[in-house]
This record gives sequence, C-alpha cells and structure tokens, in this order.
Amino acid sequence: MYATSLSHIRISEIISRLEYFRGLETETQRRLAAAARHILVLRDQPVFHKGMPADTLHIVVSGQIKVFLPQANAAEKVVALVDHGGSFGVAPLWLGEAHMADAVANKDSHLLTLDRYVLLREARQDCVLAGRLMDAVSRRVMDLMRNLESCSPKSAQQRIACYLSQRRPHAAETHYEVHLPAAKQEVATKLNLTPETFSRVLRQLANEEIIQVEGRLIRVLAADRLASLNQVVSSLS
Repeated sequence: MYATSLSHIRISEIISRLEYFRGLETETQRRLAAAARHILVLRDQPVFHKGMPADTLHIVVSGQIKVFLPQANAAEKVVALVDHGGSFGVAPLWLGEAHMADAVANKDSHLLTLDRYVLLREARQDCVLAGRLMDAVSRRVMDLMRNLESCSPKSAQQRIACYLSQRRPHAAETHYEVHLPAAKQEVATKLNLTPETFSRVLRQLANEEIIQVEGRLIRVLAADRLASLNQVVSSLS
C-alpha cells in the first residue's frame, strides 16, 4: 500500500466527481479534500486485516477491493466486492470498533482515505454526509441479508437461481444480463459453494436454455423459469 503525492487540487477534483460526496456543502468538501489521502494498493495487497482498528474510511476511486472473512485451511468467505465510488469498513468505523473482516485488492486499486475523527466531525455538521454514511451501512446490511437468503439451507441450483434473480432489473423483464463482479471462484465462495459446483450448475442451466454464459457475462433467457427454481427442491448440493 503506497501513499501518493497527488496535489490538493487533484484530490479535490476526485472528490467532486465521486457520488459519495455530491450534494455536500462546499466547505465540507473543501475540508474533506484537505484531510484526504490518496493511496495505491497493488493487486493482492491487503488494505487491513480482521482485528485492526477501524480508524480510516476507504473509498474506491478505481479498481476493486474484496472484503472477506478468513476461514480455516486458507479458505475465505467473501462478504463484499467494492468497486468505483463504494466504501468499506464503515460500520466498525462509525462505532469505533475493530474491523471484523479482511480487505484485499482484487486488482491494482486507487483509494481515498479519511481519518475517522475528521469524518465524524464533518458528519456532525453536514447531514448529507451523515446520510451517505448511513446509506453505506444500510446497503451493506441489505447485501448481507440477501447473501444469507441465498445461502440459507438451499440446493446449489437454488442459491444460484436466487443470486441471479435478485439482479433482475425489473419484474417484467424476461431477458436480462448479469455481469459477475469478480471471478466465478469468488462469487462461488460468496454463495458458500465450491467453484466446481458453481460451474457445474451454470452449465446445467445453460443446457436447459435458461441462461447463456460468456465468461463473467450471464444472459438470463428465461427469468420466470429461473425464479421458479428458487422454490423447487433440487438434488444438487
């Protein structure tokens, strides 16, 4: 993880373009830009580990950060994949607690960081910033709940059908596309599946002409059939 020497003007420009900071008072943006640091995290480098103090807000400018729970035998449970404009580690930072997960760069990533003291000071003065932080926490809770729903006692086919159905843009859409946010192996771990099982189920759904798979792009050809699989007990596991 490397701190860069970006000018204050350049950091101000980055902050002004990020959705996270839009609508803030001009003075709030100015003070945040003055306090922010720009860092580069190379692929596979850690940002923080479970148990470290959550004293910094991290916002992704480019790249992707994987947040995960380390498991036995070097396995991991993916909690979130954070892309451009997203933040991570907000809940423990807000509460002043330690991180409950690890975070590592999935690819070379540029981040903005803000000290907890500065962030909370500005949030007390600017309700829009406070709302953004609460939105970030709320979205993460909703993602975790959806993840729990997908990984509750269901077959592998049901979990994948649930995952893809949750990304249906509109209930009326019968055809839509899902771009996997990371490698299939990492999506599989998020669903508590082995990569082999994940790939096998995708092949089965493709053979049944419910989906088409092209790398990370999944085209759903029969959304209603896919959704119905979530309600059907399957022998796959």
